[in-house]
Amino acid sequence: MSFREKMHWIAFVALLLAFGWYFLTYPWSIVHTPEGVGAVAGMLVPVTIFIIGLMTVLSAAIAIRSPKDANIKEDEREKNIHLKGTHMAYYPLVLGVWANLFAIFHHISAAGRLNLLIATVVIAELVRVGAQLYYYRRGY
Repeated sequence: MSFREKMHWIAFVALLLAFGWYFLTYPWSIVHTPEGVGAVAGMLVPVTIFIIGLMTVLSAAIAIRSPKDANIKEDEREKNIHLKGTHMAYYPLVLGVWANLFAIFHHISAAGRLNLLIATVVIAELVRVGAQLYYYRRGY
């Protein structure tokens, strides 16, 4: 497994764990109140710290274990994998933008729209990284 593929696995797991916790523990009973926005802001702090911390520690550990792999330039295959994954993420991102527009026109609360926006970005990012992992495993 290449260094970049390992980094993609770390990113995928970090996003899944952090935002899984976020969406499972968000106090949905206050989503339609002004306090719901504060809850979003307050919960994004530990999510951000967790993702940055986990990715920093694990990427440093992997780079220390195999420094030559960490410094290899991206080859044509990896560039192609990156492009395909980014292309796949476009579709859930566009659907999420449309969902956010409908939420605005249907007067969904600010916290509800924020959560929808966060979900849109997280799903698009999971699709991007997941597609890249798929293409790494397939050997593209």
